[in-house]
Amino acid sequence: MPVVFEFTLEKGFHFATALAAHFNVQAVNNRVYLPETLGNGYIQEIYLDNGLFLCMHHYVLKQEFILKRQANASTNMLTIKFDCRTIGKKANGISREPLFAPRKGSEVELGTGNFFTELSIPPGEEIDFLVIGTTRQALLGILKLDADGYSIEGMIKDNLSFLLHEGMTREMEKSLKQMSQITEHTKMAELLYQTKALELIYLLFNKLFSRTVNAALTINQADAERIYEIKDDLLADLSKVPQLPQLAVKAGMSLTKMKQLFHQIFGDSIYNYYQAARMEEAANLLHYHNVSETGYKVGFTNMSHFARLFEKYHQMKPKRFKDTLRVA
Repeated sequence: MPVVFEFTLEKGFHFATALAAHFNVQAVNNRVYLPETLGNGYIQEIYLDNGLFLCMHHYVLKQEFILKRQANASTNMLTIKFDCRTIGKKANGISREPLFAPRKGSEVELGTGNFFTELSIPPGEEIDFLVIGTTRQALLGILKLDADGYSIEGMIKDNLSFLLHEGMTREMEKSLKQMSQITEHTKMAELLYQTKALELIYLLFNKLFSRTVNAALTINQADAERIYEIKDDLLADLSKVPQLPQLAVKAGMSLTKMKQLFHQIFGDSIYNYYQAARMEEAANLLHYHNVSETGYKVGFTNMSHFARLFEKYHQMKPKRFKDTLRVA
């Protein structure tokens, strides 16, 4: 039976205090240690002078934990979630063969607070994720965007309701891991939290600036859910090339709207997103299978075509990539 915690992100809300009250435990210096029945680890809140507040999750659960954030009528509040849960690695260190899109827990989401979100956190896995909360004005004040960031600035400043999704980079994961190691004994801990939070924001927007952003659409809850369902369908079986007309019918929206919203949220076309995930999965499968087996598992019958596409994404042929794994 999963443990469920529901909350609404609004002015004056303190996640750690509310969670402590829910579990009938104490919050000390805005840190709540999970009750033993739920898991081992903590959730920490940090409030910074620059208008950011941080909520860090660092634990291993004994049972499923579901966080439900209710929609907030205000769209001025923004959240940035850095989630680097490593799918495929258990807390006991035992690895297993990855499923499709094995790094699907490694992601960043930036959006307005008016979306209902539900996050299911499984037991037995090392959990490290961070939520940064801020306002539109505070974020723009931190970014101080120039002409190169005009389109992103316009979305943050003017778009009533938006959602952006990015994959986490190794640099982001490293910064998040370093942040999780800060303790009450760390010298100048608040300064270090602020430095790492700003570093993560910089790394995210450095990626977002590479996007081609046209006139942005305002996204509602229903459309966001449909686009994420499309993304999940793509990743469910990477051996099948997506059929866009069928996806549009299933989503209940026009082909044009589906493609525009997908590109706006994920920063790439549906097909390009699929191919990138396909090649990432191939790189993971090469840990366990030979080149031909890997190619077949991700939907290729022509191994020369597979090798060319793999090289395009990983700058080396799959055989050479496999050889580097043996050396490592």
